[in-house]
Amino acid sequence: MDTRRLLITMLLLLFACATVTAQEKTSTLGTPVFPKLEYVNLNVEFGFQTDVMRGFGARVDDARRDADAAAVAGLAVQLRFAERLAGKAAATVNALQLLAEAARIAEEQQSYDAVDAVKLAAGMIPESASLVQRLEDSVQLFADQRGDGEFLGFVRISNACDRVLDVYIDGQYAGFQYDGEEQVYSTGNGTTHARVTDAFGNTVSEVLFVKPDETVTWTIQP
Repeated sequence: MDTRRLLITMLLLLFACATVTAQEKTSTLGTPVFPKLEYVNLNVEFGFQTDVMRGFGARVDDARRDADAAAVAGLAVQLRFAERLAGKAAATVNALQLLAEAARIAEEQQSYDAVDAVKLAAGMIPESASLVQRLEDSVQLFADQRGDGEFLGFVRISNACDRVLDVYIDGQYAGFQYDGEEQVYSTGNGTTHARVTDAFGNTVSEVLFVKPDETVTWTIQP
């Protein structure tokens, strides 16, 4: 009888271990939507004779790295002003692209305040109606994208690239990882948005469904 119980216990433990390690994903870094802007001379692209856009690129890079949707949206409005002033868009990035980046951050964070900030900025960028509609559709899913209860889940990110990666969990900056490094991040159970970005803006994201007390492993390749 004791042997039988021991066998059943071992089988249950093996099943539990298999369940915990079942979810594994591997992704490859993709190209950036637009490059880092700190070293892009937007004044030249716009043809300005004064430093209207001085420091703008660095502020955009910082706001994107901090995942600050309101700051990115505000900078999109400033870029729209520059476009109106110059009578043309810059070659590298335009206001609608920057507003879309703010919307992406708001969606990944599932933040109603961030959504409101993006919509406020969109009111000053007339071409953004379809983007606002997409954002409003996403808001309808916010409440359903997290599991029931207060259970924790975990995401293990394995950096198999040859570079440092910034890590974002549910749109929030979680830190950085060196090449070959693994780190585990806690999150709620249910749908989790994970994203990594390198210093050049190359990025990839995954939507991971995390069960209570489960660890999902996500490996990033170059």
